[in-house]
Amino acid sequence: MTVEALELSPELRTALLGHARAAAPREACGLLIGRRERKLTKVERVLALRNAALSLSAFEIEPLDVLAAERDALASGSTVVGAWHSHVDAPASPSPRDLAHGGYSLQLVVSLVGPSLRAWRGIEELPLVEAPPRAT
Repeated sequence: MTVEALELSPELRTALLGHARAAAPREACGLLIGRRERKLTKVERVLALRNAALSLSAFEIEPLDVLAAERDALASGSTVVGAWHSHVDAPASPSPRDLAHGGYSLQLVVSLVGPSLRAWRGIEELPLVEAPPRAT
């Protein structure tokens, strides 16, 4: 059986870390836009969206932003393949709250400790595959 993997370009990794650093000390959050091909989920764009959570150490993606992002993704021939959020001072693993309230089964957690990025489907870690750099 082939294990599912998440493909992410170096440029998108850099963008995610930039969003996380800019939002600190709050958690940053957003959506992953792309497509699924067999067992590979290819991320084509990352969206940084508003964090509606009142806590510094939690995230809640603004529901109206989610609806707009889903419409935009479908209009461009892509789909929302998952969500991402940052941990300012914790590892890139989903917390119990993240697992209970994540909203999307695929989560990418960006930790400013290290820094590091790790992909998850529930409690199962998914391999991250480096995508070729985007053509300019």
